Amino acid sequence: MKKKRILFIIMCYTMGGGAESLLTTIVNHLNPEKYDISIIEIVHADVKVEPTNPNIHILPYIMRADDPERKHKMYYVYHEPEKVFSKFVKEEYDLYVSFNYMRPILLLPPGKKCISWMHGDIYNLAAADKKEDLQLEDAALDNVQHIVVISDITKQSLIDMHPRHVEKLVEINNGIDIERVRHMAQASTNIELKHPSLLFLGRLDKNKNPVRVVDVLARVQESYGIPLQAYFVGMDYLDGAMQERAATLGLTDYVHCCGYQENPFPLVKQCDIGILLSKSEGFPMCLLEMQALGKPVVSTVIGGSRILIQNPYCGAVIETDEQAAEEIVRLLETDCKKIEDACAASIQRFALDKYIAKIETLFDETMEA
Repeated sequence: MKKKRILFIIMCYTMGGGAESLLTTIVNHLNPEKYDISIIEIVHADVKVEPTNPNIHILPYIMRADDPERKHKMYYVYHEPEKVFSKFVKEEYDLYVSFNYMRPILLLPPGKKCISWMHGDIYNLAAADKKEDLQLEDAALDNVQHIVVISDITKQSLIDMHPRHVEKLVEINNGIDIERVRHMAQASTNIELKHPSLLFLGRLDKNKNPVRVVDVLARVQESYGIPLQAYFVGMDYLDGAMQERAATLGLTDYVHCCGYQENPFPLVKQCDIGILLSKSEGFPMCLLEMQALGKPVVSTVIGGSRILIQNPYCGAVIETDEQAAEEIVRLLETDCKKIEDACAASIQRFALDKYIAKIETLFDETMEA
């Protein structure tokens, strides 16, 4: 049987983020007897090399993150995408998949079998200065047969922002290689967490709102007298702002920035509670990873949080800092065995075999249509 050739187009595959990790999981587990898989990234960074299997082809990138001509080159991605595509993609594929919104979608070739995979809500395109981006994306979606949305909020954002493409929506919640995460959590680390502890996992940027975690930490200590520790694992874009906030609140000794960790799971394994107070997310892999390791999560109302946290032993979905503090205290007082059992049962809904089966079915149906 001749293998079907699939090309994934991603904005950046070398930044060590959740979308990159998810793409790696997908391509490494798609049936290698059925599919010949390639990946191209628009922007190349040097943070992490994803551990892809030998059968996965990584094509030359389009530009580097530190390229002095990056802005000029990106102009052509927006306004002459077919020229950019033909310059960097020399072969024909049976299916083209844009992995995340906006720029990867623009590079999907017209007249081919294409899927757009959306990893977050797109409400930011409603801003006045994003009007052109929204129009370009809407037009590019004319080239796709299906739009994959990964959560409830991602789906609603597509309904609201691209109503004429609603018929193309297919919801596939993120999946996770549970055993791989548990295996990686057994590795040794020289970082030892103090207890009780919160753990934040992800980029320390404004959207993920790590400074708010410091405020919640202060509320727990002030209102309940619990000497809670907070650990932050991720790229330290807001490290200074967090440390400044911690100093203002007298929490310097309770806030610990661990930096980017290629394998963060030994730290997740040690923590008592995971916390994510993002303003907007698609369906964060860190929520799945924490639950895979039996850790409850306190999260804001973001994509996937209400889907994942349906059992109170698995965590809580909150809106206010007061609610976050109350739920943290509740979880600290809950029997650990009940939490671990609830998380173990919940995470099975997102097991890798079920996830990959859904993806292969969608890919096959799209190529055969």
